[in-house]
Amino acid sequence: SSDYFAYSRWYMLAAGAGSTCMVLSTQSLLYAVGLGAGSIPMAAALNWVLKDGLGQLGGVLFASFVNSRFDADPKRWRMVAAVALDFACILEALTPLVPVLFLPIASVANMGKNVSWLAASATRANIHLSFARRANLADVTAKAGSQTVLASTIGTTIGVIISPFVGSTPLTILPALLGISAFHLGCVFKALTQVSCD
Repeated sequence: SSDYFAYSRWYMLAAGAGSTCMVLSTQSLLYAVGLGAGSIPMAAALNWVLKDGLGQLGGVLFASFVNSRFDADPKRWRMVAAVALDFACILEALTPLVPVLFLPIASVANMGKNVSWLAASATRANIHLSFARRANLADVTAKAGSQTVLASTIGTTIGVIISPFVGSTPLTILPALLGISAFHLGCVFKALTQVSCD
């Protein structure tokens, strides 16, 4: 539809910003788990796997709790997905401040990322359907997926480039992350104003 370009422009900016945030927050996680001190010991690797498993479990519990409400208000749940992602990235950036609490903090952050992924995935069909014309939902979804991959790759590249300038401490990462997160949320909001699937 005619409003797809405005939506995709804002959504691509949001996807790029989200990927940049994830690079910076992952850098914090790696420092908290001990990468900055040399090699990662077995206990750190086990903590990393556990935080992933606990995060996935939390995401599944969230999806089962929300259930069919994703269809009732896809724009709201897409915004919830964006907020959950940014909250998770900020939480990950805080892990170096208390490395002894790596597992609980990183697990909650990973739950946030899984909630974000599940909520974004669950709302994607209704949002894309609002742009489809002539029964071309698959075409819209394929194009949106390609655009998101491109934007995420650019965002990851930007994150890698700015990472050395931002530094490795939470005191330098957090301000950068807060600014990028605000930009991310603003872009998601602007993208959703182009969607008419209420």
